[in-house]
Amino acid sequence: MGFWENFEKNKKLIVAHRGARSIRPENTMSAFKKAIKKSDYIELDVGFTKDGVAVIIHDTTLERTSNVQEFPEFKKPYRVIDYTYKQLLKLDFGSWFLREDPFETIKKGKVDIKELKSLKTQRILTLNKVLKFLKKHHFPVNVEIKDLTRTPFDKTAVKTIIDIIEDNVMLNYVLLSSFNHKYLRQAHRLNSHIDIAALQANEHRKDLVKHLKRLRVRSYNPEFQIADTDLIKNLRNAGIFTNIFTVNDREEIEKLFIAGAKSVFTDILE
Repeated sequence: MGFWENFEKNKKLIVAHRGARSIRPENTMSAFKKAIKKSDYIELDVGFTKDGVAVIIHDTTLERTSNVQEFPEFKKPYRVIDYTYKQLLKLDFGSWFLREDPFETIKKGKVDIKELKSLKTQRILTLNKVLKFLKKHHFPVNVEIKDLTRTPFDKTAVKTIIDIIEDNVMLNYVLLSSFNHKYLRQAHRLNSHIDIAALQANEHRKDLVKHLKRLRVRSYNPEFQIADTDLIKNLRNAGIFTNIFTVNDREEIEKLFIAGAKSVFTDILE
């Protein structure tokens, strides 16, 4: 059994991009709890702390999604990798959502501000903690490894992440992806049973199918702007699933499914 065997063969899969991030602060436990009820699998991002802990955060810096500026011990540019996990636990990764209302869901009354204020402080999560939570719910997840080039963890991140996945017996529930395709080769060498996906933005490689076959991936995750019917058809003929990010328009999502997309990543869950 692999990741894709968790789903019915022809099911149109909705992926919660960083959790239910239009109604909860992204990549937090509150966002993942909401996403379980509204999606087929979730997507999250993994970076590393100074002391090598795999944590769930999209950005390389802390400023956008935490209250880091309130703490004098943290200095610009507020890089995640400059601080230990213990230090990062001091930060609140939820209050910014109330302040910014990034999808105007508070303004439009789609989410109750009182409910948001009643939530516990959202601390940074470890990959280990999230996988334990998802395992209880038998819920699949796309784990994106952030590009750690020119950091101390460039050569060790993939092994660390796979070790955590294996320790939690979540191998069959994880789709491992990255824009850094070198990491995908490492992942396959370390455990040939894990499903991997090649992330791509801006433009496709000219030798795309050959490249994906060399990577031993069953999945290609391109951004919406470079995805079309021909791409999806050609990849399907090659035995490769297409999972497209990030699409927030329901009509566009349906068009992609009609074209044959396997999954669509979205910020807005219904």
